[in-house]
Amino acid sequence: MNAVAEVCITRQRLQRASPSGLASVFFPFVQLFVWPRLSDHSVFDPGLSSNTSGGIMIEDAIAYVDRTIGRSLQDLKRLCRIPSVAAKGEGITEAAELVEKMLSEVGLQTRVYETSGSPVVTGKVDTGTKRTLLFYDHYDVQPAEPLDLWESSPYNPVIRNGRIFGRGTADNKGDLISRIWAMKALKETGHKLPINVKFIVEGEEEISSPHLPEFARANASFLKADGGIWEFGGSGPGGTQEAWLGLKGILYVQLEVQLLSHDAHSANACVLPSAAYTLVHALASLKDQRGRVMIRGFYDGVRPLTPAEVEAATKMDLQERVFKEHYGIEEFLNGMSGMEVKEAYYNKPTCNICGLDSGWQGEGSKTVLPAKASAKVDFRLVEGMDPEDILRKLRLHLDQNGFSAVNIPWHEGYPAAKAPVDHPFVKVVAAANRRAFGHDIDIHITSPGSGPLYLFKDKVPMVSIGCGDFFSRVHSPNESIMLENYQKSIKRIVYLMDEMEHL
Repeated sequence: MNAVAEVCITRQRLQRASPSGLASVFFPFVQLFVWPRLSDHSVFDPGLSSNTSGGIMIEDAIAYVDRTIGRSLQDLKRLCRIPSVAAKGEGITEAAELVEKMLSEVGLQTRVYETSGSPVVTGKVDTGTKRTLLFYDHYDVQPAEPLDLWESSPYNPVIRNGRIFGRGTADNKGDLISRIWAMKALKETGHKLPINVKFIVEGEEEISSPHLPEFARANASFLKADGGIWEFGGSGPGGTQEAWLGLKGILYVQLEVQLLSHDAHSANACVLPSAAYTLVHALASLKDQRGRVMIRGFYDGVRPLTPAEVEAATKMDLQERVFKEHYGIEEFLNGMSGMEVKEAYYNKPTCNICGLDSGWQGEGSKTVLPAKASAKVDFRLVEGMDPEDILRKLRLHLDQNGFSAVNIPWHEGYPAAKAPVDHPFVKVVAAANRRAFGHDIDIHITSPGSGPLYLFKDKVPMVSIGCGDFFSRVHSPNESIMLENYQKSIKRIVYLMDEMEHL
């Protein structure tokens, strides 16, 4: 296969700051991409016009979705059988190759872009029409551990009780396959595609997309579209479909303390310093008992919700009772309820301890004074906050409060981003949802989760919808999606392309 080597100069990228994989920072670089030739597979034929999209005529594509749902699920199982765990580097090449093949088979011109990390797979079809729709997805997944909590193999998907179980079914392989099969439904029923379509499918979303900026900055024009569908979504606690218009940012850090050359007998705690206690005290200094972050200047720059966003949030029902029952709690943090919950959910930054490690954690007892202690902490950021600024303030906070022994050997992060709640594309998504699911979609002004949406912010309004649901157990054992949601999600994308023609 011939290849064209193209030097792509970008201004910044998220990269490990040292050979040992320490902090992630932005800095100028030159990256060489090798672009394989376009796929030889045929694309949508602009001449296919006997069945024009729209109205009753598109219903044969919808009927095709129903007839072929079994085949579609086989494709989903095929992709989910690949353990493409980004954190371990497993199955990445195999998954990328399969995604490229699937995109090619439904008529898209495909390319695989090599980066300093996992490859980015793209697909596109240019029909010469007015509007362009962009899909962002990922083929990597979270680790399946703890394996003993799975009721079936995470990488051998099974169907039971109206759901398909397996790692990646909800995040995000189910959504990716549903979008590919929407394209297939139109192609196989002879429809002229009413819009231009692009796919961006990366392989490092679950580890904060450290190399996606390489692709994005070298291919800025490819990110431009009239509307985009982000990687996740589904139904909420009450069963109503939900759309998310944005994502919070994140700063993820590792904190480490080492005060002794090696572990000591705990009898020496009377005279030796404790790394574990030093770290615990440092962590306790980050927040007060009501959850307010105590880092000086942490909340500087936080932008209040706009009047339109407040109105949208007021209309939302977060299903507080179901939410609390699901997590086995009596009340939310500080007893908050109503609009206070919504304001926190959508527009409050957080500081959270993800994990702690020090000393003996095995069975029985071991009297030891640990030489080392470490913790992983994430800060969810809202618009107006810069992860590098928060990192500097964190370092200053530790130094000024007597915790200079606490090191930050590694970090990664990116800012928040969201689409305007009143953007016309949001209405298009809502119309497509009504046609597929038969009810109005709930609009969340942003998600409390994070993702690399900031790379797309000024190029395309993104709306996140999908085939998952509140009970999908994303990132947990027994991840799954409802078959009904999956089938209707394929139809929703068909309707979306039909609706978008008139945007």
